[in-house]
Amino acid sequence: MTKFLIIGDLHGNKPNIYFKDFDAIIAPGDFCSDAPRKFMFQALKAKLENNNLKLQWYDLVGKKEAEKMFKKSLKDGRTILKFLDSFNVPVYCVPGNWDWIDRDYDWKVLQGDYYHNFLIKGLKNIVDVHHKRIDNDKYEFIGHGITSGPEYPQKKEDLKRLKPKELKSMKKEYEGQYNKVSSLFKKTKKPVIFMSHNVPYNTPIDKIINLDSPRNGQHFGSVIAKQIIKKHQPLVCIGGHMHEHFTKCKVGKTICINAGFGSYVNVLLEIDDNKIKNIKFYKGKEDYLH
Repeated sequence: MTKFLIIGDLHGNKPNIYFKDFDAIIAPGDFCSDAPRKFMFQALKAKLENNNLKLQWYDLVGKKEAEKMFKKSLKDGRTILKFLDSFNVPVYCVPGNWDWIDRDYDWKVLQGDYYHNFLIKGLKNIVDVHHKRIDNDKYEFIGHGITSGPEYPQKKEDLKRLKPKELKSMKKEYEGQYNKVSSLFKKTKKPVIFMSHNVPYNTPIDKIINLDSPRNGQHFGSVIAKQIIKKHQPLVCIGGHMHEHFTKCKVGKTICINAGFGSYVNVLLEIDDNKIKNIKFYKGKEDYLH
């Protein structure tokens, strides 16, 4: 029997650990804190209303203040990863959309891979699974991090809003990432634990319920995760990103877990050979919803 402690999205909050007996930790990303979040929503809403608008969250805040927010976010994320590293068990991670891997920002300060080059650098127990296949003896881990929504637009209004050149570029990127992840499954010989920062698209665990979000009411999970699950049927898919849900569902033969949000949620996953024996969801005193 192997026991995995699963940590949800933390956004800068050091996790409480409620389960004391585990062999490894699984953390599907979003370690860094999120002070710019409301400004990102404002910029996104404005751009959805006017597709020609070139607006970023740091334009709303001002770059001096934005840089302070960014540096604090990184510091908070590093503190959390050092804490997880201190348990001296493997910590399987993928980066979340908050973990500052370059997302084509036009501001030099944000350009770069801060996840690999700062957040996890030098931490001996942190195992990066992003677009990799990692063998841990009994199981194999495959990861798909960063993604914060469908990798290719699924809504008619989004397809109409974007220009043909933009859609072509997005499709190329989406197909490239899918093929990269799918090819990793072709080499597996053991049960697979699939880690996706975002949970699979159009399932009970990916619907946005947040009145502050311009995407409120929409399913907004990962299309790649959904396709990978349907094609390869890993034993389990573990993700987060959608803070509204702290539960599981089933897609084909695959159990999909949304690890939830905040420092007061843990999941204990118990696997014996190729069977899930038990999944325990635990929520502490405070409300984990953002």
